[in-house]
Amino acid sequence: MKGNCNFPKPSHPFCKRISGFLNPESAMSKATSKTKSDNVPAESEDEARRKRKSPFLHPYLQLFISIILTAASQIFLKIGVDAQLVSPWYTISNFFAYWIWLGILAVIGSLFSWLYALKSVPLIIAFNLAATNHIMVAVGSRLFLGEAISSRRWIGVFLVAVGVFFIARPAARAEEKL
Repeated sequence: MKGNCNFPKPSHPFCKRISGFLNPESAMSKATSKTKSDNVPAESEDEARRKRKSPFLHPYLQLFISIILTAASQIFLKIGVDAQLVSPWYTISNFFAYWIWLGILAVIGSLFSWLYALKSVPLIIAFNLAATNHIMVAVGSRLFLGEAISSRRWIGVFLVAVGVFFIARPAARAEEKL
């Protein structure tokens, strides 16, 4: 009796999700049918999928990759724009610049990593950890572009790092509990 959801459409995903709660026999039969012969519960599909996943697909690693690619894209785009000889930076010649295309690809890669990470990491934690972009862009612009950074800005970068530390600690503790 799965169709006793009073939602506008019985095939709606919400109805399908709660149908097990509405029909206790089906929930009980599902629970008893997922046992092995020695009465030890079998692994759910989600648990089996988690065990097969590559360590590369860990959400926090994907978040870190997204942050690195975002910072790298900013540096690539800056190098590409500075290499252009034409006065307005938005001209057609930018579409043929190697560094700009590398920056665009880094942004796209960062987007995919960010979206994958958001499936598992709470947004408030992910967004605050993404603030490390400020740190990485500052360090990268100093190392790769030779830009001068004032002591006042370094203090700002340090404060961002302290803020990220305070955000990351509770997140790490929550992960340990899971």
